[in-house]
Amino acid sequence: MKRLISIFYYLLFILVPLIWLPNTSELFELPKIIVTYILTTLIVGAWAIRCILEKRIIFKRTLLDIPLLVFLGFSVLSLVFSIDPRVSWLGYYSRWNGGLLSLISYSLLYWAFVSNMDSKSALNAIRYTLYAAIAVAVYGTLEHFGFSVSCLLTTGSFNVSCWVQDVQNRVFATLGQPNWLATYLVALIFIPLASKRLVLKGVSLLLFAALLFTKSRSGLLAFGISSAVFWLPQLRKNFKLFLILNSSFLILTLLVPNPIRDLVFKTTTTQKVVGPALEVGGTESGSIRKIVWRHLNGSFCTTKPTTSSSTTWLLLESWVWGHIYCYLEPCLKF
Repeated sequence: MKRLISIFYYLLFILVPLIWLPNTSELFELPKIIVTYILTTLIVGAWAIRCILEKRIIFKRTLLDIPLLVFLGFSVLSLVFSIDPRVSWLGYYSRWNGGLLSLISYSLLYWAFVSNMDSKSALNAIRYTLYAAIAVAVYGTLEHFGFSVSCLLTTGSFNVSCWVQDVQNRVFATLGQPNWLATYLVALIFIPLASKRLVLKGVSLLLFAALLFTKSRSGLLAFGISSAVFWLPQLRKNFKLFLILNSSFLILTLLVPNPIRDLVFKTTTTQKVVGPALEVGGTESGSIRKIVWRHLNGSFCTTKPTTSSSTTWLLLESWVWGHIYCYLEPCLKF
């Protein structure tokens, strides 16, 4: 049964990043979350059968148990007091993600993993995850150069003509949104760096190149912070390796158009980006937040949030930063 659970996890780590369906209202996130729910059900079911067969409760305690339970507890309260219980349970309308159901699913996947996967299975899971990451990075790199596998599969044309969005300007591969792709890549980019195999260092460079092609400022910021956390403890021991790899990252950063390069080499012309604003970032995320805080200025300066739902943390962020904006508005220019 442990072997079956391992196979389900391998499928999860391969299918979720890669799957997308052109005939659904939400091409990317809906198929991914459906696959996640199906595999979660299979994994938890196999875990329960294993407990029955071995006549014992199989559960490994970890440091994250209490924080997860506390978070789930607040999420349940959010559902109870929500003004829209359906959204709080299922999540965003067309995606079925972000509600209590998805949070429970992710938590169960964590507990099932630590309780059923041994070190060998965990290493295999990392290996399959990197296989999927390589495929996603190659997918995104091809998009940057004007060759979309998505268009090839749907229209038979190996170009980017099937997309309304300017996918060459900011790639999103099989994740559907540049910032989501950047999040996925940053989460995995340092795993190959920890290996002594030279080919895996090349995998990190490939993932980093794809990260640059997303032009995600939040992704690049996360990469910088993660890089500091990764290298500082081993800087003296592996200084030569640090110098070589980060020099390669720096060269790529200066060669490939991205927000950091734009700061170093300021351009006078602005490229027109085509597509829906929500997809191509017609208003970039930082400006969107400032606009929200500005228009909610009056209410947030005098009131406190009274609605609890699946958007609890977004409301809290808006409330906190709305107050800060009340004091900083004279210094902010739009």
